[in-house]
Amino acid sequence: MPISEQLLRIERWRTRLIDEGFDAIEAFVAAYPRADRKLLKRFVQEAASMHHQHQMPRKPLRYIRALDDAAGAHPPQ
Repeated sequence: MPISEQLLRIERWRTRLIDEGFDAIEAFVAAYPRADRKLLKRFVQEAASMHHQHQMPRKPLRYIRALDDAAGAHPPQ
């Protein structure tokens, strides 16, 4: 089963947020103006602590997907 473009986009954002941390938040908010900076900062902090436990956070995926769904037919890249 092919992976959807939306799933790939969501995964790219999650990876970028985790890898780049707070620097990626501004880019994300520029792409998704309805995003909550405080919530994103909390996700980044949680992801950093989970990374040490070799786990991947799921909350950011759900949040990014909700924003992406709300963006409609022409989601930001």
